[in-house]
Amino acid sequence: MNIKAQDLMNLMEEWAPARLAESWDHPGLQVGNPEQPVKKVLISLDLTEANVDRAAKEGASMIISHHPFLFKSLHRIDLSTYKGRVIEKLIKHDILSFAAHTNLDTAKDGVNDALADALDLTDRSGLVMEETEPLLKVAAYTEFVKAREFKGILERKYKGRAGHFYLLGDADDSSRMGKMEFNAASSALKEIMEDLRSVCGSVHTDIYELKNGASHEYMGRLGKLPRPMEGKEALLYIKEKLGIPDLRYAGNTDITVCRVAVLGGAGSEFASLAKAKGADLYLTGDLKYHEAQDAAAMGLLIADGGHFFTERVVVPKLAEKIRREAEKRGWDLEVLEDSGAEDIFGHV
Repeated sequence: MNIKAQDLMNLMEEWAPARLAESWDHPGLQVGNPEQPVKKVLISLDLTEANVDRAAKEGASMIISHHPFLFKSLHRIDLSTYKGRVIEKLIKHDILSFAAHTNLDTAKDGVNDALADALDLTDRSGLVMEETEPLLKVAAYTEFVKAREFKGILERKYKGRAGHFYLLGDADDSSRMGKMEFNAASSALKEIMEDLRSVCGSVHTDIYELKNGASHEYMGRLGKLPRPMEGKEALLYIKEKLGIPDLRYAGNTDITVCRVAVLGGAGSEFASLAKAKGADLYLTGDLKYHEAQDAAAMGLLIADGGHFFTERVVVPKLAEKIRREAEKRGWDLEVLEDSGAEDIFGHV
């Protein structure tokens, strides 16, 4: 089945909804036409001119990057500049640019789960609470035949956002009225109610908030290493697993490390939280001198894995996730990966 860029954008919204993004962030559509047909998509950490050139050469009409290309506002598009040249190439070759940034950091199976996977962390929990979403119970009264039709919509369209559907009453006669109940995430309620009315008409509904059913979204992860390690050994383990040329650290290495907190990209401001939640070692990126001093002073071993190395792990994970979903949905789609990207910082 042929698809458009909008189909992939909708898929990304299901996995990493824009509402999870930080207030200062700018994920989503960067450049392009959502109606653009897509048979090949390129997954990358950054949108670069090299990636656009590769997409054009290999026939990819969409690039999904982690970092937004248009992070800061543009007041003019000068085609002689780097950004202007990239935008020109995107438009010239009908390539759509889309980004999932801090929303992908927080999302399940996003950046931080990929980072925890790379380190084989077990018994995981969230680090930084980002959102609590109430879970709702919806009860509606309609004909059984319409209730069954609506159940099909819930299962196809709202996977992970609605469920626990059941009918109450004698359903032998499909024309009879009965009561259906299902759970729904509060963020999906408006759309679900529109679909409910389109199938069942104007029906009476009762909606309740489930006090014990809220879902929580976290940025960062906390988990156990495969086995306890001495501080230096744990640092070398991280360095090897992530392929980091030089791993900076601060703090006492004469400790046993069992629990590790991770937050890809830049997360030094959460060092005290990592310590409070029981981490022996905290891995993040973009660590500054005084931040490292403060972390070491509180008895935390802190490692600066760099922005690039703590986030590039999401590229193959996201690519494989899209491949599986495309196959499941019958999409005619080839997924390419930018596996040759290099850190902007060199090492001598």
